[in-house]
Amino acid sequence: MNRKQLFLLLLALFVFRVIYGLCSEFWFADELQIYLIGLKSYTTGTWPTYGPDVVYTNTQIPGALQGLLVSIGFYIAKLPEMPAIVLNIFSFASLSLLAYYITRRIKGVPAWIIWVLCMTTPWTLYYSTRVVNPSYAIALAIPFFICLLEVLPITKDKFIAPWVAFGVMGLVTTLIMQLHMSWILLLPYAGIGFLFYLRTAGFKKTALCLMPYIAGLLIGTLTLIPTWLHPDPQAGNVGANIVFNWKNIGNAVTILTRYWSFAAFEIPYVVGNSEEKWQLLKEQMWIAPFFLFLLLVGFAQVGLFILSYFFKTDNEEWKKMRWLNLFTYLLVFASFFFSIKGPSSHTFCMLLPLPMIYSFYCYEWLITKKAFVLKLLKIIVICGVLFHIGLGVFNYQHRSLYKDRAKVVKALDEMNYKVLGTRRSDDLGYGY
Repeated sequence: MNRKQLFLLLLALFVFRVIYGLCSEFWFADELQIYLIGLKSYTTGTWPTYGPDVVYTNTQIPGALQGLLVSIGFYIAKLPEMPAIVLNIFSFASLSLLAYYITRRIKGVPAWIIWVLCMTTPWTLYYSTRVVNPSYAIALAIPFFICLLEVLPITKDKFIAPWVAFGVMGLVTTLIMQLHMSWILLLPYAGIGFLFYLRTAGFKKTALCLMPYIAGLLIGTLTLIPTWLHPDPQAGNVGANIVFNWKNIGNAVTILTRYWSFAAFEIPYVVGNSEEKWQLLKEQMWIAPFFLFLLLVGFAQVGLFILSYFFKTDNEEWKKMRWLNLFTYLLVFASFFFSIKGPSSHTFCMLLPLPMIYSFYCYEWLITKKAFVLKLLKIIVICGVLFHIGLGVFNYQHRSLYKDRAKVVKALDEMNYKVLGTRRSDDLGYGY
């Protein structure tokens, strides 16, 4: 694939993702509340001291980053679509980094397939094109995990300097800390990164890399300073979400399958509940064959990723990626013993880059064993795009901003976010 072809492919993928994002869910409580944080900041001219709501304890994640990421679009142009467009530019750049990194590591899968799958797999469309906090967390997590892989002894040819990698990891950690409760999972990875780098590079170089990591952590907290200076004890009591949850012992298989589904065609999750599935198939009957085909593909992919641990291979990178993903699974499983929330996929979808990268090692192995797999991958890619076109049309009609865009326009014109809706904090009497 030459540069011109790559440019045209990326342009098409970007346009597709923007349109899909604008047609995605807008009015559901979680999406609307995230949008309102930014809209409130813009229309009132106030600093968004707290971010996403943690509904289980009526608290909010401290920090202004979420509100700023949403409101910045309105300062560019006073249009309801701007937060989604800004998000899509950000997430597209991040996913481009992921796809580029994979093409550097995986040579047995055509580059265009890697690019399209990274951009259009259900989870990367569902949670990086519409305005909701996991979308931002995933986009930020991608550079974190790529930098982690650069400091771990997984690959020999590195293209990111260690001090840069550790600096990015520190910065991303405190940025995601303001967006999603799962940020805490990033700390063990940083610890592992330093331990392995200490073994390979020695104490002096590791100590030097500690400084940019700490600097990154501190830079990421700049948007937290006003919150620390003017704290709200009730809103900021996110520690209340940490409880011992012994029931998680029964979620081992659930977490395993949901983790690997991040890199698969997990169609049921993106479609909705049973009633919504039937409504979709009734109104968009032409996508029924794609729905059924991709449903089977999704199950097969998860099975492949799990069974791949038993495949014999001489690929040392793949072997090491197995260990890293196994560690990640065990980390997630252990973390839910201390979570008030059960293992819903969106609570740890920030980890998506690792199973996504791993999946292409599996595809590469399959292609070397069975030539028809490459043709099958091409069919899957095409079916995936067609399915999401149909789903996008359905979402546009039933879930998108365009169900009542005039309401958002009115809120912007009157500079009154309450025209669109009230924040949960307005009802609670505390928080932002």
